[in-house]
Order: sequence, then structure tokens, then C-alpha cells
Amino acid sequence: MSKVLECLQKQVNGILESPTGTGKTLCLLCATLAWREHLKDAISAKKISQQLNGAELFPDQPLSSWGNVATNGDVPAYYTDIPKIIYASRTHSQLTQVINELKSTVYREQLCIHPEVKKQESNYLQIHLCRMKVATRSCYFYNNVEEKSTEKDLLSSILDIEDLVRNGNKHRVCPYYLSRNLKQQADIIFMPYNYLLDPKSRRAHNLDLRGTVVILDEAHNVERLCEELASFDLTPYDLASAIDAVNVVLEKQAKEVQQSEINSEFSADYDRTGLNMTLEDIAKIKRILLELEDAIEAVELPPSGNGVTKDGGYIFDLFAKAQITFQTQNSLLEALEQILQYLAGCPGIFTNTAGLHKFADIIQ
Repeated sequence: MSKVLECLQKQVNGILESPTGTGKTLCLLCATLAWREHLKDAISAKKISQQLNGAELFPDQPLSSWGNVATNGDVPAYYTDIPKIIYASRTHSQLTQVINELKSTVYREQLCIHPEVKKQESNYLQIHLCRMKVATRSCYFYNNVEEKSTEKDLLSSILDIEDLVRNGNKHRVCPYYLSRNLKQQADIIFMPYNYLLDPKSRRAHNLDLRGTVVILDEAHNVERLCEELASFDLTPYDLASAIDAVNVVLEKQAKEVQQSEINSEFSADYDRTGLNMTLEDIAKIKRILLELEDAIEAVELPPSGNGVTKDGGYIFDLFAKAQITFQTQNSLLEALEQILQYLAGCPGIFTNTAGLHKFADIIQ
């Protein structure tokens, strides 16, 4: 615990090791939370002292006893705001154990509950349907978030994922967006490593690590996870699935264009499904996927079956053969996003979009 406090006071990184069963989780939590409470008190004491023109508020506990934060004339910038604490472990189940331990100390975050969204079999379809409902404010649970996230019993509780879902059902409020609101006011936030280490996830959750205390429990897993986050696999099935999905869009759009021409005199009443792409644009996406498929097929593998290893820059050369470059990346991603949203919003058809989603993630 003294080493934890030393790291926090000096603002340095620390690698701490302790055998299983020695209570390191509680040591980390209690030491960090106690330091944060002390820091908050010290800053308050300094502000009170300034208002009293240096007079002591508590004669039996002079300002000097609060430490450097209270007595130094120039308080470092990182002390002006009380830092949040992010406690990260490998899995949600490990975090549940940590939260249960925290609940026993004196220091007292798929979450969707919308029935229509939950019915979707594919995680990708759930995400897109959720986004559409949020954007059009047609999700009752999302619309309730702002009002419910100020309720005292939620603000003062230690909540894990199950608690959030229970509270969401009880208060008819979206647990996912509720957790995003509550974290703005939380002293300590628990999350799996991937939320913390993946830049996309940090952006999605609006995580700013500046001036934040970060605790990585079971940190020997971090290196492997960083390798995984920087890696991807793309199988022949993924590409075939992506091409099939684009074919569905091509066929539907071709029929729509044909129908539009037939009903041209009634065009004012003709209901289009809203994909803002020409048939040629969609065909370009299909051509890129086919070219990537050919480029991968053309890679020569040794007869031994051991696979082949190349340096990092090779992947850019391979993708460039299919016109996938830094210059075309943004326009390609916009087109893929449009196609995915179009397929998610098409009533009465189910298309496997997993390969297309995977391809978009890789391009990102």
C-alpha cells in the first residue's frame, strides 16, 4: 500500500507484484481511494485557508499537516481537479469480484433492454437498430436517461453490469447510456482492459485518460491483449459473406431504380428506402472486395503448410492491390456504413452482414 501511495504522490508508474490470496485487490482499491479522499480534503483545506487569508480553521490540525498540496504556493495543474480512478481487469467476471470486494469496504459500470432491439439475432443488427432509435429519439429507455441519471440512489450506489440492467428495468431507463452519464460523476470506474487499451473503444466511450489514475489488475495479460487489439483475421468466408451482402443491395437497388422508372409519373408519392448511392457506387464496393479476394488468393504459400510471415508494411501493399489505401479509406468507410445501415433497416429480409462489418472494422 505504501508503494501505491508513493506512485500516486510522485505521479510515476509502478509495477507491483504480490502472490495470490494476499489481498492485493483491496490494497489497490483502499490505498487509491484513501489517497483520493486525502487529496480532496487537502485541496479543500487550501481553498479555505486562502479564503481566511492564511488563518487556521482547525488549530489542532494545522494546514501543514495536510501535506504539500495544501501548503505549496503553486499547486500543480494535475491537482486542481480531483482525478478519476479507472480500475481495469481482464474480464467482466473478474470486475464483478472486485466490485463485490469494494462493497465490503467503507468506500461505498450487452446492456440494451429494448425488447425490439433485443429480438435481433445479430449483434451488428442490434447496434444499428439501437443507433437508429437513439438518433430519432424513438427509444423510451434512452429518452429517460437524462432525468434518471440525477437520482440520488443511483448516484450513490456501486453498480456492476447486473445492477445497471436491474436498475434499467426498474426505472425504465437505458443501462448503457445511464452508465455513460453516471461515469461523468463517478469517483472510480471499472472496465475490462479492451475498453481502456483500444483507441476506438476509448473514443466511443469518451474516455480521456489525462489526469487519471489507472490501475491494471492482473497486468501480465496486457501485452497479449495489446497484440490482439493490433491484429485481425480475414477469412475467405468473411469476404464471400461481404460480397453476398453487397449483391443483395445491388439487386434491391436495381429493382428500386426499375420501379422508380415505371412509376416516374407518381414519383412524388414513390417511397424510396433511402440509400444515397448509385448502382455504380455499389458495384465499385463489390469490385474492391473481389479484387481483395484475388489478391489474397494470389499469395504464394509454402508447400510445407507453415504459412508465410511478412513485415508490417506488406499489408498496405496487399490492400493497395484492391484500391484500399489511406486516400480511399474515408470514402470507402462511408460507403460501407451506408450499405450496412440500409441492410439493417430493410424490413422483411435478413442478410448476414458479419463479413461486411468485419471488413469495415479492418479498414478502420
